[in-house]
Amino acid sequence: MIRIPKSDFRPGDRRKIKVNDKELLIVYLGADRFYVADSKCPHLGCDLSKVGVVIREELVCQCHFTHFSLVDGKAIKGATKKPIKTYKVTVEKEDIIVED
Repeated sequence: MIRIPKSDFRPGDRRKIKVNDKELLIVYLGADRFYVADSKCPHLGCDLSKVGVVIREELVCQCHFTHFSLVDGKAIKGATKKPIKTYKVTVEKEDIIVED
């Protein structure tokens, strides 16, 4: 479990964090809508903190234009059908809590 202050984020922010041996991507869409996923694309391992684009609740890997749902990690369309791992996020007062 990771606890991060909400005040560290502004709407539209994407940030990579390292937790133990994992690199995670945190996406903040505003109004307490935080999403967390692995920062590597399951297709070719592209770094989504650098090549990922957020469109509504989708994360698009620009390496081969695969669209992933930020809600459940499913590959919606593109070069792979492999999902991206997502993590449960809870907003508690002034913090966000990311669970494994």
